[in-house]
Amino acid sequence: MSKEFDKRVDDFFRTYQDRGMKKWQGFMLSDFTSKADKIDKERAKVYEKKKPMNEKEISELLMIAYSNHRSVSVQLKQLDIDDKFLPDIVGTVDGYQVDHVVISGVWIELEDINHVEIK
Repeated sequence: MSKEFDKRVDDFFRTYQDRGMKKWQGFMLSDFTSKADKIDKERAKVYEKKKPMNEKEISELLMIAYSNHRSVSVQLKQLDIDDKFLPDIVGTVDGYQVDHVVISGVWIELEDINHVEIK
């Protein structure tokens, strides 16, 4: 019986083909793959350039939002490493000075703002 078993083992290893990485794909965790999908979708988003505004228009809208406790959406002039616009900064105007504004705790120089909308 051991000769028959040895023959089967020899036959198995002689014809066995390792599937390489395919055998490990089942071990990918679902939360890892869903996180990776989320990151890919976020990177694929394209934020269109909104109509540029001058500092006077920007200041007026920010002051209105500050006075009336309204939320704003601010698009910065900055681009990411792929030359795409960043997502808008959305929140309430916490503070306002001549050269910068604070929106939900984020300090922003007025010269860095491309567009402002009151929500």
